Amino acid sequence: MQLHMLICFVALVVSNHIELQTGVSIKRFIDESKKIVDRQLLNQITNKVVIMKAEPKVKMKEILQKLFSQH
Repeated sequence: MQLHMLICFVALVVSNHIELQTGVSIKRFIDESKKIVDRQLLNQITNKVVIMKAEPKVKMKEILQKLFSQH
C-alpha cells in the first residue's frame, strides 16, 4: 500500500512539474508524446529488421524545449 501511494505521489509531482514548466496540460503532453512513434520494418528478403526513428513534431519540440530549458 505504501509503495502504491509513493508511486502515485511521484506521478503527481512529475505531472505538476511538466504542467508548470511547459504551460501545457498533462493530457495534451501525453497526446503529443503519443505521436512520436518508431517503426520496425522487416526486410522479407534478408529477414533483417530496420528501425525507423520518428522525429518529434514542431509542437512537441517546443514543449520539450520549455521542459528542459534552464531558467
